Amino acid sequence: MQSASFREKRAEYERAINTAFSPHSPINEARFFAGRTEQVRAVVDTIQTPGLHAAIYGERGVGKTSLANIIKDYLGGQIVGVSRVNCSQQDTFESVIRRSLSAFQLSMSHPLIGFGQREESTVREVLELLPQDGTTLSPDAVAALLAQLPPHFVLVIDEFDRLPREETAAFADFIKSLSDRGASSTVVLVGVAEDIDALILSHASVERCLRQIPLQRMSEDELSEIIDRGLEATGFALASDAPRKRILSVSQGFPHYTHLLAQHAARTALDSERTTIEDEDVVAGMKTAVERADQSHRELYYKATTGTKKRNLWREVVAACALADTDERGYFSTRAVQDRLSEILGRHIIQQTLAYHLGKLTEDNRGPLLQRVGPERRYRYRFLNPLMRPFITMKAMNDGLIHPQ
Repeated sequence: MQSASFREKRAEYERAINTAFSPHSPINEARFFAGRTEQVRAVVDTIQTPGLHAAIYGERGVGKTSLANIIKDYLGGQIVGVSRVNCSQQDTFESVIRRSLSAFQLSMSHPLIGFGQREESTVREVLELLPQDGTTLSPDAVAALLAQLPPHFVLVIDEFDRLPREETAAFADFIKSLSDRGASSTVVLVGVAEDIDALILSHASVERCLRQIPLQRMSEDELSEIIDRGLEATGFALASDAPRKRILSVSQGFPHYTHLLAQHAARTALDSERTTIEDEDVVAGMKTAVERADQSHRELYYKATTGTKKRNLWREVVAACALADTDERGYFSTRAVQDRLSEILGRHIIQQTLAYHLGKLTEDNRGPLLQRVGPERRYRYRFLNPLMRPFITMKAMNDGLIHPQ
């Protein structure tokens, strides 16, 4: 039974935990944003450089939206406003631009007739300055308008990869026209992509005015900073370095999982009337994380690991894939999976047996869970959804397939 004094503080601790660790929503406060020093500097430098715009891209779950959200906190008073809109598959260039500009207002001064030098100010919506007659809004027309306005607006276009491909070319034209006209406003594109060509269909001339800012998975030092900032804000502490190591190992570079495991571990400690997080709290947190994981993750895992035979290796092979060493783009070899699977099973596994399983995991009836590239006999694989790797790792630990060190 909880003591009366602890019950009084519990609600306060719960609020602090939920504020400091936010696995299900992007960071909105700079005080909770960790790492990404070089990328933040690159975005700020881009915004402060006339004629230059930015494209932030990387795989799902590496914190692109969080970076976009806190940029305003690093900008000086020269920026009148920052807007951020999310794109959808139904959007067009015009619909995105109209939503973006709807966040901005202008203060306009007018002389008062008969009062000498006295003036009055009125506030107008920037959106009102766009054509309202139903004509299609062209990229050049919007660029021409912004070039006439002295304020420096920053238009953050998030989930840019969801736009229909034919619409991305219009944004390339828009960015080039803004640069050519010397407009002070800046466009920041944000989306899931491996490179700039996968994010935007553009002509070569836009490359000179579009800075590419790739976001890789976070380093352990950056993830550790997330933990430290959260602990400081909540009043919790780690009992040893073991909880930190376990969280970092499972997170595999994704801040989402660092937030998730730290949050669940802190709540587990709180249930025991402690503000000191033990290693066992992280282990318990992993079980909760898997139980409450997105339905899509659980369904994909079930699809990939369910077999018709009572004894099969699907769970073990999938776990070995999640633990396999990868290159910088997330690809792993058959040999890397073979090594992990042999460790899991405690016996040597030949590659011919493994090749069958890996091939099936690239097919629709098992997800597909994996993507395969390269020539036959030299295939390389990676997870189509990279966030599945930490989920599978936790599931395998919870099921006793692998034993955390």
